[in-house]
Amino acid sequence: MNVMVIWLKTKFIMFKALIFDMDGVLIDSEPLHKQIEQEILKELGVNLPLEEHFKFASMGKEMWDILEKRFGYNRKTTADELHKEKAARYIKALTSKPILPIKGLRELVCSAKEKGIVLAVASSSSVYNINLVLKAIGLERFFSLIVSGEQVPRNKPYPDIYLRTAELLHLSPEECMVVEDSANGVNAAKNAGMYCFGFHNPSSGNQDISPSDRIVNALDEIIEFI
Repeated sequence: MNVMVIWLKTKFIMFKALIFDMDGVLIDSEPLHKQIEQEILKELGVNLPLEEHFKFASMGKEMWDILEKRFGYNRKTTADELHKEKAARYIKALTSKPILPIKGLRELVCSAKEKGIVLAVASSSSVYNINLVLKAIGLERFFSLIVSGEQVPRNKPYPDIYLRTAELLHLSPEECMVVEDSANGVNAAKNAGMYCFGFHNPSSGNQDISPSDRIVNALDEIIEFI
C-alpha cells in the first residue's frame, strides 16, 4: 500500500487513506440542503436565519431535535419523521438536474488512486444518497468504503463516523487524512485524531474551519501532498 507523507511537527507522518465528506466536498450541495430545510422549518413555524442555519452543516437529523427544543414546532412530529421528509424532498430536487463534482475533485481522486492511496467517504448523509452521488459523478469505482451517519451513534462534530471509518479500513486515525468543508466536520476529524484539510467552499456558508491542519481554496491544491 502506498502512502501520503507530510512533514509534520519535525517528523514524517505517513498517511494511507484520504477520507472525504460528501456535501460541499464531493458536490456543491449545501445550498440545496439549506433550501429544503428552510422550507420545512417555515412550515413548522420556525424562522431560522440562514447564517445561523449553516452552523448545523453535517449534523444530520440531530438538527431537528435541537431546533425543536429552541423554537418549538407548530405540529407534533419527530426528528426521524422530519429527517425522512427532508431526504425525500432533497433527492427529488437533487436528481431533477445533472449532479456535478466540485472542480478539482476528479483530479485529486485520480491522483490519489494512482498512488495506491485508499479512498473513503464519511458523510452524515444516507448510504443511498452517498451511492447515488458517487454513481452520478462517475467516481464510485475509486472509493473502497462509504460510511454514513446512519451507521454511528452520534453525528459530527463527534468523532464517531471517522473513528468507525478508520476501524473499517484497519488503520489508525493517525494514518488517515480528511477533507471537510464545515466547522462540525473539521471538529469531528480533529476529535478523531486525524489530519484535516479544511476546504473553503463559499457555498457552505461562513464556516469556521480554522482548526484544520491546512486550509485549501480548491481541492486540487491537495494533490501536491500525496
